[in-house]
Amino acid sequence: MGLIVDFAVWINTGLLAAAVAAIALTFWQVRLGVRTQRAQFLKDLYSTLVSDRELGEAYYEIEYGRFSYGPTFHGSPMEQKIDRLLGFADLVAELRLQSVLSNREMAFFDYRFRRIYENPGIAAYLTFLASFYRRVGVEKEPFHSFQEVARDLLRAR
Repeated sequence: MGLIVDFAVWINTGLLAAAVAAIALTFWQVRLGVRTQRAQFLKDLYSTLVSDRELGEAYYEIEYGRFSYGPTFHGSPMEQKIDRLLGFADLVAELRLQSVLSNREMAFFDYRFRRIYENPGIAAYLTFLASFYRRVGVEKEPFHSFQEVARDLLRAR
């Protein structure tokens, strides 16, 4: 009888060890899958910024110092592209503020955010939008998340 009990204990111990190993393997696979999905998400987000034609046109107007805000801006094709670029930057910044993107992941966007935010034409446009928002009763600043993250980037310098 003692031999059967010892054998049963060994079988139960072996089964328990196998179950623990299976749980650990499953956890590792899930974690790897989440990391892969996160990397794919970051790649897709960054690819949108660098491969979208309109975002690129707006960004390079800023990057090369050709963008200026003035009376001919409103209603122009460039207004729509700049709004789209600022909207995209606002979305990415909101993802950062909600901790969906880490500081390390956000580093892919830091340079471009700084270039956009520091552009005098963009600053003038954001000032205009802020006064327009107040006139129509919107309390939140335009592209709030983008501006908050960009200000943080500049303070961190």
